[in-house]
Amino acid sequence: MKRVLALILAAMLSLCLAACQQEENGHFALTVADHTSQEGQNGSAKEQNEIVENPNILVAYDPAQQPVKEAAGWIAQELSADLIEIGNDNNLQADQYEFVLLGFSSQDDRVSAAVEDFLERFDFGARTIYPFVLDESSDSVSVTSSVSPYSAISQLEPGARMGNDALIFTADTPQEDITDWAGGLSLTSGEPVPQAGDGNTVATAAVTPNQQQVLYLWEEGNAPAQTEYTVNNGGYSDDPDFRPYLTSYPVPEGAKVKGAVLICPGGAFQFRSDQPEGVDVAEALSALGYQSFVVDYRLRPYTQQEGALDLTRAVRFVRAHAEEYGIDPRDIAVMGFSAGGILSGEMLLNFDGNTLPTVLDPDYQPDELDQTSADAAACGMIDSFYGRLSVGTTDVELLRSGNLPPTFYCYGTRDPFYNQFLANADAAKQAGVEVERLQLDGFPHGFGASGDWIPAYDQWLRAVFAEN
Repeated sequence: MKRVLALILAAMLSLCLAACQQEENGHFALTVADHTSQEGQNGSAKEQNEIVENPNILVAYDPAQQPVKEAAGWIAQELSADLIEIGNDNNLQADQYEFVLLGFSSQDDRVSAAVEDFLERFDFGARTIYPFVLDESSDSVSVTSSVSPYSAISQLEPGARMGNDALIFTADTPQEDITDWAGGLSLTSGEPVPQAGDGNTVATAAVTPNQQQVLYLWEEGNAPAQTEYTVNNGGYSDDPDFRPYLTSYPVPEGAKVKGAVLICPGGAFQFRSDQPEGVDVAEALSALGYQSFVVDYRLRPYTQQEGALDLTRAVRFVRAHAEEYGIDPRDIAVMGFSAGGILSGEMLLNFDGNTLPTVLDPDYQPDELDQTSADAAACGMIDSFYGRLSVGTTDVELLRSGNLPPTFYCYGTRDPFYNQFLANADAAKQAGVEVERLQLDGFPHGFGASGDWIPAYDQWLRAVFAEN
């Protein structure tokens, strides 16, 4: 089955290559006119299988074509990433990486058997994959958000995130263009974190609605939890000292404020895909008039319930400061991607309204913020569903008991969980939930802000808020 899917990818790649020049989703295309010298190429290429100082990024490549090997070396050097030659990867520990840049050739409209075998042997679920593809029949290099390079990869790696931009390059592509693409992915830029000192939590900060703020959600030592996490033996993305936090993305000055949206990136509760499913979406929504907030919730070994309480806390903060943010306190929506949507559903089913964190952790000390309602007026399920990881619920009575708000489902037809999205939306509708669906034909799992779904979501959310 995987070999058949790989052949599908090959055919789709050829379509993508023909359409590269017509992409208009906010990404750029370059026409290559000059060449780098052989000396420059050889001097910059890294040795195969070099392990460097950025262990969360892996560059893996099929060495059958020299340009792919050279490009992989340049990319790994640019990102200070680990570099692995496919076929010489027996010691690879795939679970340590958050991002995978996958290089191969589309020669003769065939996907490399080596790449197919690589994806069969290693599990990159929850990782974000960015393909860089050699097209020997093309005379230009382009960056595309077309789903074509991703669809079969998503089928081979269910649950993997698909980075928004794939690189289609040629044998003559200059090194600078390739490294510019890699650097532009923003994989090595650190996310903002709360400042040290007083006033850096949602309970103590002075709100500045026109400036970005990054605030811890809980006071130090008083985060509700059942899990005792003291030592990271290498299996978790966050260390024990991680504190969940919220990052605001204000509406531009002078723009009309429509409401607020809290965004939970996905990542199978192993990672948070903050850039494609957090920052990119928050910036797009804030430009449309929504005070936007990205919630960096707790991951494994913490439970889905503990992470949901992080979102509960964030909703309470936004509602408590509705006047400062210029919103009606009723006009607050939550949304999430994949695991982030599941977490949003967990919050709405079990931890919204006036539910206190003490239902999970009796030792938690409530504060004034806990007196604020955590209700949300709308939920966005982007490649996600109500349920648990990889399993969408069809329990109509469970969904009815949650008194769920109107829910916007958006999913791609090539998502491995496509049928579950349909069944979950059907069950929610049967439970009396107002359901809106947007299907993206040909899209895989983890499409982030691409797919032009945000305008439709904006139109739907405005209508929901108008009825409050």
